[in-house]
Amino acid sequence: MNSKRFLSACLAAIIGASALAGCSGGQSAPASSGSDAAPASSAAPAASSEASGGAAAAPSGQLKELTIFSDFSSNAAKVIKSYEENIVFQTREEQTGVHVTWNHPPAGQSNEQFNLMVSSGDLPDVIMYGWNSVSGGALKYVNDGIIIDLTPYMDQYAPSFIKLMEENPEARKQIVDDNSNYYYLPMLRLEDKLRVVSGPQIRVDWLNKLNLEKPKTIDELYNVLKAFKEQDPNGNGEADEFPMTGQKFRGTNGIGNMVGAWGTSWDYYVKDGKILFGPVQPEFKEGLEFIVKCFSEGLIDPDYMLNDRTKQDAKVTGGISGFLYAIQPATFMRTMAESGREPDFLVEGMTWPTGKDGVAYALLSEYDNMAVGPCAAITTEAKYPEETLQWLDYAYSDEGNILFNLGIEGDTFHWDGDKAVYEDKVLNDDQGGYGTFNMALNGWAMSQSTLYHEQLMWQYGYPAAEFWRPADRSLPLPSLTFTDEETKRVSKLKTDIDTYVDEMLDKFTTGKEPMANWDSYVAAVNGMGLEELTAIYQASYDRYQAR
Repeated sequence: MNSKRFLSACLAAIIGASALAGCSGGQSAPASSGSDAAPASSAAPAASSEASGGAAAAPSGQLKELTIFSDFSSNAAKVIKSYEENIVFQTREEQTGVHVTWNHPPAGQSNEQFNLMVSSGDLPDVIMYGWNSVSGGALKYVNDGIIIDLTPYMDQYAPSFIKLMEENPEARKQIVDDNSNYYYLPMLRLEDKLRVVSGPQIRVDWLNKLNLEKPKTIDELYNVLKAFKEQDPNGNGEADEFPMTGQKFRGTNGIGNMVGAWGTSWDYYVKDGKILFGPVQPEFKEGLEFIVKCFSEGLIDPDYMLNDRTKQDAKVTGGISGFLYAIQPATFMRTMAESGREPDFLVEGMTWPTGKDGVAYALLSEYDNMAVGPCAAITTEAKYPEETLQWLDYAYSDEGNILFNLGIEGDTFHWDGDKAVYEDKVLNDDQGGYGTFNMALNGWAMSQSTLYHEQLMWQYGYPAAEFWRPADRSLPLPSLTFTDEETKRVSKLKTDIDTYVDEMLDKFTTGKEPMANWDSYVAAVNGMGLEELTAIYQASYDRYQAR
């Protein structure tokens, strides 16, 4: 496999890495707050250690073995059977003398295996998991005696991580609970370039063929979609284009992202400090009417409800669709243009469309979410929690950052000035070099670096992001935490409301439900406990702002 094909495969994995963001990303995932419960451990640790962020950050002597529960990435699984064979952890064992025994759940069974492990009480020392995606959040597992509260240990045994928190207070705000307690160490994406990787994009070769400019407003977008529908941009002489594709109505790839032009969102959002549920707002109705119009005129892929990533992308590479909200276009470009399959094929990013107020609103919380999953929590079975935390903290040090993102200098990468360049053994490894020689795409409690990221994104991703980055990001909620009682109510109310809203938005879009029934729909949502749910979100948001 050549380097470009391999990079394309790695880029596809970025979306999977984004999906791991349950540790602290995603506004709808309920998590517990410490606001009505004391931390499980408030005493300062008795042990003392010179926990250094430099050198090998070797534990102080007692720790010799660790057991870790962790997903095993598809990148790594192409060539190795366990992270024990990854060069990063081989290097860490050489540095520290600490041997890790890995427990990797079968692909797709992480949640099931996690639940079985917790219920059995047979715990490893460290659990890598999306801690805010579990019911009750991390604090519930502290109170249940599964994991420990890391707060008393952080300053002494996680100095590198704490240093990053001091330098990035917004990241700290996203990680601690409402009592400023730490329960896990997440993957960090501290630089903007690492977070802005998805957004609206369009087939520029189609625009050029029809002598059109990239649309900037929602009305201009409508005109472009009409032209794509009526002027045969794929050149096959058939009216087979469905200009816009996507995956479902709501979400990162949803067709509902177009409602941002009306200053609203497809889920909860914040405006002037007030929490609002988008799908019942008057502005949302206006945006939905626009989407209904587009669908009725054949401008939206009729399969949008059924599409997954593969089916969605095939509509673009197959010449059916030319506009979508998706992860940056490198995979499209390498599949089509660079392969020679369609040399003139060109997909680029475009600005989030503006509405009548002239503001381009981005609806993706990932743009500002600095803390994502998977996250490392230390269990109550760990014999040496202080040294275990120290071992984990090394990944956040300067030297650890190089090892976990790039591997070993002279072996997996070299320096070209201040730029890191992967060696061919990483780029050309037909069976997954990224999974074997670093942890940047595998998912780990570490700080991702642009030194690795730019080697994947510079050609197509970063130019696309230049269109997305200036958007107004004020609407999406930060990652919120909830008290135990709030979590119970959110889990019940949000699930029921979301199920009904998703069903009705699809019915409105496809014409199965007339827009004349909008008021009845809103009344039904309100009747499902929306006022109570919104009050819970408001209280959580207010606590977040006070952190």
